[in-house]
Amino acid sequence: MLKFNDIRRYGRTMRTMRPTTTLLLSVLLAFAVWFIAIDQENPMIREEYEEPILIEVRNMGEGLQSLQDLTNRTAVLTLRAPQRTLEMQQADDFSAVIDLAGLPAGSHEVPVVVTALNPDVEVIALEPRQLLVQLEPVISKEVPVAVEVMDSAAFGYDWQDPLAEPSVVTITGPQTQVEQVRSAVASVFLRNAKSQVESLRPLSPRNPQNLEVDRVRVDPGSARIVVPVVQPPGRKEVVVRADVQGAPSPNYRLTGVKVDPPTVVLLGSPDALRDLPGYVETMPLLIEGAVGEVRERLSLILPENISTVEDSVIVTVGVAALESSLTVTRRPLLQGAGDFVRITVSLKEVEVIVSGPLPRLELLGPEEVQVMLDVTGLLPGSHVVQPTVVVPEGIVEEGVIPEAIEVLIESLITPSPAPTPEPVGTPSTPVPETAEPASTAEDEMEGTPTSGTVEPAPAPDSSDPPPTATPAPSS
Repeated sequence: MLKFNDIRRYGRTMRTMRPTTTLLLSVLLAFAVWFIAIDQENPMIREEYEEPILIEVRNMGEGLQSLQDLTNRTAVLTLRAPQRTLEMQQADDFSAVIDLAGLPAGSHEVPVVVTALNPDVEVIALEPRQLLVQLEPVISKEVPVAVEVMDSAAFGYDWQDPLAEPSVVTITGPQTQVEQVRSAVASVFLRNAKSQVESLRPLSPRNPQNLEVDRVRVDPGSARIVVPVVQPPGRKEVVVRADVQGAPSPNYRLTGVKVDPPTVVLLGSPDALRDLPGYVETMPLLIEGAVGEVRERLSLILPENISTVEDSVIVTVGVAALESSLTVTRRPLLQGAGDFVRITVSLKEVEVIVSGPLPRLELLGPEEVQVMLDVTGLLPGSHVVQPTVVVPEGIVEEGVIPEAIEVLIESLITPSPAPTPEPVGTPSTPVPETAEPASTAEDEMEGTPTSGTVEPAPAPDSSDPPPTATPAPSS
């Protein structure tokens, strides 16, 4: 059984511990309230990071190369962090790495390791978690350079076997890829060439099916290609010369002669072709009195024992009127004038310089060129307006003298005068009462008022003494 002294000591101990326990509970409660408040203001959230992180490849073994292209592989992260911290994160704040240290040639599943620079940010998931990497030994071999001609030479010309410098290049890369390469191909376009074609072309590694092989390097990466283009015996290309006779109409001129095609290929014996000049002529084309373009298909005049695939050509002769210029005088016309205004133009006439075909200028009428002054929306006053010139089709305005014209706009509406305010506080003159006058026939004929009082006069000007009303005399 407990003794009385033990009970007293226990009581004193409890009384001593009670303040300490209360203080501890208060601290814990305050910490909980603070934590809840902070969490509501800046809560911990979990979300997928919007920008993929580039995966870096490290410590690949010497003499090895991956069969896959790992340069652009990325990882998608799921993060957990305080909201404000997560909103401030950038792609540079994370690193994604695959470490190939110590891995031999072969196939390997290498884990992706992601590190966040901010310790408050936790990476809770990533995709992909690992990459399949195929490592192979790097080898080299030499292959020939092949030339692929993509089109043809001009009609009547042939291309011969191309030449390449260098003729052999080195292919380097993963063993599986290098073993597929059979040649390095340069593609060349002749584009209807009539002479030798030379160009520096890039080289593409190709397999036996002429498909490009990736993940390998070509050294050197380009080659100088020469494709000879020659004209075979029995063919000769010559120019076609049109025989244009006559002259166009007066005030007209020739603008050019076009032949389509401009050259033809003649067929014949080498000896006959050797003695020919470098051109053939067409049948005559008459353009006497022409005032426009002349277009006609003409036959070729060929020497004996000479033929051609095309025995005729189209000849186009351009004819155009002689160009000239002219200065005309015109009266400016108003446009957009409002009602109840008077408009005064400082100049009665202006000069307009126009150009065009000489025959058209000679027939130019006075109403065909107009000078307009647009005064739309202009208020009364003085204005400087730039004139607008209206010319017919085929005529070009070259300038106006002067370039601007002063216009005076006056309003014809007379403003009404402001009403004169009635004087305030001025006592009116008393009017004495009078007896009613007797009316007469004469008064009635004259329209004299018959009332017994006289109407007060209008308020006088303040500068004059007020008049006094006088009663009418009785008869």
